[in-house]
Amino acid sequence: MPALVRDLVPAFLDFWRQAADAPPDRRLALWREYAARHPEAVDHVTRGGGEPDPGPALARYPELIGRITTNAPLAAGWLEDAARLVAAVLDAEDRIVPCVSMVGPARSNGWVSEIDGRHVLFLAVEQVPDAAAARILATHEMAHALQLPMPATPWPQDGPLGHGVFAEGFATRLTIELLPEYGTAEHLWFGPGYDDWLAECEHRLPEARAEILAGLDATDPDVQRRYLTLNAGHHLPDRIGYLVGVRALEQLRRAYAWPELARWGTDRAMAELRRVLAG
Repeated sequence: MPALVRDLVPAFLDFWRQAADAPPDRRLALWREYAARHPEAVDHVTRGGGEPDPGPALARYPELIGRITTNAPLAAGWLEDAARLVAAVLDAEDRIVPCVSMVGPARSNGWVSEIDGRHVLFLAVEQVPDAAAARILATHEMAHALQLPMPATPWPQDGPLGHGVFAEGFATRLTIELLPEYGTAEHLWFGPGYDDWLAECEHRLPEARAEILAGLDATDPDVQRRYLTLNAGHHLPDRIGYLVGVRALEQLRRAYAWPELARWGTDRAMAELRRVLAG
């Protein structure tokens, strides 16, 4: 089985049983104890050197507890189904993907981190609103978890803008092919309601391609955020780099199969991405 799932949701539920009716100071202390025992729960904040602020999450947990308890017994199945689906396409059935199902600080929904030399997939159940989002998200993150360590020299945890554009294009385009019942905008945002965003991105795509090509080797986190997260006022739409990556991978798929694309090292991936964006 390609997915090996560690379930930390029971640890959160133990914390919440004590914290739900506790005074604010006691609730905060209990959360800090929970996060100290299970640092995976705040990995996506602390891996970039940040310090998690539990205040917004503690305010939201009461409204999210129903979703958490509903998703808790389903998460392992989502990850195992995604592993079977993606591993078969990438000729990677012999690989084991360590996964963590948990409750985080109500921010990111899923990500892959390198821990002790292994790429670990994290799924935050409090951020998964429904079964469709779960299928898309688990498959997308499983594509990352299998692709990043697959080359002879695994991809690093951090890299230039081009690494992110290629990797996000790879995971999203693969998920689009595996789950064609969902539209492109749903794959890019893990849910409905973003058709206008997609139309704006398509309109601005030539401009975005040129900017990303010029900054492909940039390692400044602000440059990466400009194209791959919420861009804080940049003139192009949020996360347009995902669509640039998707369109680039569409072109590469005309010549290369998924197992070959998955095994490219960063030098080859960057060279091919540069060629496609320049064309």
